[in-house]
Amino acid sequence: MSAKNLSEKASVKIFISGRNLILIICFALLSGCVQYQYFFIDSHLPQNDDKEFIAENDTVMIKYKFSGENLPITLTICNKLSKPLYIDWEESAVIINDVQINDAFALDDQISYIAPLSNVTVFSNKLQNQFVLLDLNDPNARVALVGGNSSMVKFSYKEESSPLFFRSILALATDENYSTPTFFDYSFWASDIIKTSEGPTMLGYSPPNQFHIRKETGFGKFMGWTGTLAALIVLAAISPGE
Repeated sequence: MSAKNLSEKASVKIFISGRNLILIICFALLSGCVQYQYFFIDSHLPQNDDKEFIAENDTVMIKYKFSGENLPITLTICNKLSKPLYIDWEESAVIINDVQINDAFALDDQISYIAPLSNVTVFSNKLQNQFVLLDLNDPNARVALVGGNSSMVKFSYKEESSPLFFRSILALATDENYSTPTFFDYSFWASDIIKTSEGPTMLGYSPPNQFHIRKETGFGKFMGWTGTLAALIVLAAISPGE
């Protein structure tokens, strides 16, 4: 093999190794600059063994789930009657910290009809995408390190002191004109909030009474652009010549 071929192969190896190194460095910079808040939800409603909240009477049973990113609400509604039930989405709403969200369930092809003796599952939009301000000096908050890890801090709240309080109002009627709706109005609040850099895949199982918010810090955004620029510069410098 000629010296020229050996030189070209060595250049390719350096190029590939350099590219992988830069990608690894950029990934590490970005992943280290993402923060999460995990919200554990409580209510006066009872919970089943799966941690779903349950509202039930002789007409319906409603299960509430909140797992996922940015507070999605999942409702499983079981019609116990031998006649249909209708969901009046115009009269249904979600209220978060006293702010009413009328279009919380405004999704394309949203279900509004529940057949007799059957159940349906409906989904809301994602309703909370901003971090909650956590105050270390809040006398109502109990701060604790989770698992002895200083990068994971837990805040615990009572119902009256929680920084995130919301109500789900669901209007159901036995006629398709919604002339006499019944309102199922229940309250929920964040009883615990954990702030950490650990993502959902690292924490494992996400129960129905927990959701999370992901936020890239300003430093992370800066390092993302800086890292990308540095990667391009270095890649250009180590790329093999013609």
